[in-house]
Amino acid sequence: MSARARVRAVHTSSGRNLPGPGALLGFRFRPGGLGTYQHVLETVDGQVAPPLIIGFPVRGGRAGEHLRTLHRALANHPGLFPAAALWHGIVDLGDGSSCHALLAPDPAADGYLTLHETLLDGEPARTRFELAYSLAGAVRDLETVGAVHGGLDSATLLVRMAGRQVRIAEVESATLVREDAPLAVGAATGYLAPELYDDLGEHAEPATGAADRWSLAVAAHVLLTGFHPYHFLPDLSPATIAAYVASQTWPRHQRAALPGLTFEHASAMQTLPDAVLNLFVRSFQDGWQDPGARPSATEWHTTLGAWIGDPVIDELLADRDCVLAGESVTVSWRTRFAHRVLVDGVAADPVGSIEVSVDRPRRVVVRAIGPCGTVEAVTSRIEVVRIPPLRLARIRVPLVLDPGNAQDGDDQLLTPVPPPMRFTAPPAMPNRQPPPPRPVVPSPPRPSAPAFPRMTRTRKAPP
Repeated sequence: MSARARVRAVHTSSGRNLPGPGALLGFRFRPGGLGTYQHVLETVDGQVAPPLIIGFPVRGGRAGEHLRTLHRALANHPGLFPAAALWHGIVDLGDGSSCHALLAPDPAADGYLTLHETLLDGEPARTRFELAYSLAGAVRDLETVGAVHGGLDSATLLVRMAGRQVRIAEVESATLVREDAPLAVGAATGYLAPELYDDLGEHAEPATGAADRWSLAVAAHVLLTGFHPYHFLPDLSPATIAAYVASQTWPRHQRAALPGLTFEHASAMQTLPDAVLNLFVRSFQDGWQDPGARPSATEWHTTLGAWIGDPVIDELLADRDCVLAGESVTVSWRTRFAHRVLVDGVAADPVGSIEVSVDRPRRVVVRAIGPCGTVEAVTSRIEVVRIPPLRLARIRVPLVLDPGNAQDGDDQLLTPVPPPMRFTAPPAMPNRQPPPPRPVVPSPPRPSAPAFPRMTRTRKAPP
């Protein structure tokens, strides 16, 4: 059923074919709307309206001042918020009352779906990383303006798979003043920061930028893994999560309620680089009690952007291409977009070197594993030179057979063992005295022969 409203005043108008003062608006309720925007604009002065949705954020004077301040800030950053309101004014409803109204682009007309409606099952890891990167960029734009949304969840985060784009709905409900609560209703259960609710419900204090950073971390975890960060707990009450954080370190799963889902979650977590895991730990372990420990949207945007890309092995070298059998070669490599490297199945760093033993001609295989895929490369063929062993004379050692523990009837093989080598000293003779020393007997003089003259050839000896 259609409803009508007449424009009394226009405060903000940026775009074409937007209604002016006195225009008659026709709109209808749309089930499954986006928070404030529960209606679709159908006509303007009886003509077909552009694809816009209409919302009525807050009744009262505060909304007008707040929205005018926010729109002035948004005007200084054109293009940052394509889903922000194009038009803000005051309209008179059919029952005689008046209220503030907002017009914003209809995300459904541009192919956007809420995060809750988006099917991520089966999507490659690179698609998930690109969506998380776009999400961090959208929240970073909020931080740039200095606005606090306070209602980031699966209903206000809009995803378009074509182009890997993410928008934030109800940006017009954000606040720029610390003392003012955001005009949004609040994030859904599971996305709301822990300091904003307890076992009795939501708190009345306004949200801060730390609350948006918590919601960003939850949404990024859902995009990258498909699971809520505390999906393994029985419920998401503050007492349950606080007890878990106090006793264990996220994301351990000893208290998992569904082991099957826990295994899938653990498998998805293994595909994430350590830098991304560190951001999650700072958010869900440290940031549970300390909002200041949660990473900013800028840090999320920078870290995720550094890992978007297929793994590449830029360099792979072996220091030798010919070795003796059993020798080792040094293999060095350098990769990009890879957080795990396997060298012949052995885990290694993304950049480094390792000694590999080679006993046969082969190539060394290096596999680089990144969040967006896997790639393999091999070294050049490494030849092996074999030296025949020297033949030495075989020396036979006499052996005896030792039955060991064999018993009668056993068919155990007898073990050959070398014969024992024993040395036994002769026993000492009792009362044996050493023999007396032998007397010294002088030897007789040695006879000497007389000297004869030397015979020569020219002279003969006299007779």
